[in-house]
Amino acid sequence: MSFRLLLIEDSPTQLLTISKTLQTEGYQVIEARNGAEGLARAYHESPDLIISDVVMTGINGYQLCRLVKNDPDLSTIPVILLTKLDGSVDRFWGYQSGAERYIPKEPGFRSLIQSIAEILEDPSTKPRLRVLSEPTKTLTAEDINNRLNQLLERLLFEATIADEVRKIAEDELNIDTVTTKLFELLSSILDYQAVGLVINCGQHSVLKVDQSPSLEANALKAYVAKLAMQLGMPPLKDELPRSHYLPDNSLTQPIDIRGQRLGLLVVVPYPQQILKPGDQKVVRLIGEQLSPVLRLLDMHLSRLKV
Repeated sequence: MSFRLLLIEDSPTQLLTISKTLQTEGYQVIEARNGAEGLARAYHESPDLIISDVVMTGINGYQLCRLVKNDPDLSTIPVILLTKLDGSVDRFWGYQSGAERYIPKEPGFRSLIQSIAEILEDPSTKPRLRVLSEPTKTLTAEDINNRLNQLLERLLFEATIADEVRKIAEDELNIDTVTTKLFELLSSILDYQAVGLVINCGQHSVLKVDQSPSLEANALKAYVAKLAMQLGMPPLKDELPRSHYLPDNSLTQPIDIRGQRLGLLVVVPYPQQILKPGDQKVVRLIGEQLSPVLRLLDMHLSRLKV
């Protein structure tokens, strides 16, 4: 079975030239003349690889790549962005959009052919089977615009959260200030019964918690401290009494940077509740953004000890 490539190009001349070049190399080529048509073809045809021009009217190549990489049905499809733009900023946006390759257009398209071969020869890449018995998705222009707007809103939301986490380190750098601001941020986004933050301070760990009055603080601390020990954190300075508190719906997010475990974030929803996928993603995002904050805190505390 030969590989099937989806080629998205709004220039009829370029579309014809590139398509013939790829067919000569033995590939099956599915053609689309703009981003909206390309996205619809991606759903209908389930290609093995997508090649898209960047500068197009309507949905451009960057936006199309973002939509593909953020859609569960399409995210595993490799994407090559093919363009006349070759500046460093353009390459940056190309890779930030999730593209596997960002290739300038050139006579003969040798770089494109080589990149296609390298991606498709990867052992993890196998021809995608299109299940004809399944109904295909029919996307209207409104559907595509809605998906694009949802993506932009989500990216803005994530950028806002990342910015708020970074602000935690802008003022006084001490454990109490950092944890207070973090708990204020978390409580403004999530509805939880308790949250615990464990901070690696070298020989020992520091544990801070924020819990509802219905939950006994020492029981929560004992539970979070046990998790921290299991995940490689130094022991707490003060020993806690044993507790049988063991929630089955908590979410644990390690806070790492360059292989070093700086901390641990534990969020416990109310009983009989679970964190929705969107909430879980928020916790992961906050954990990722906390890495540089805790690193700065660690460096600041180390300087104070000198």
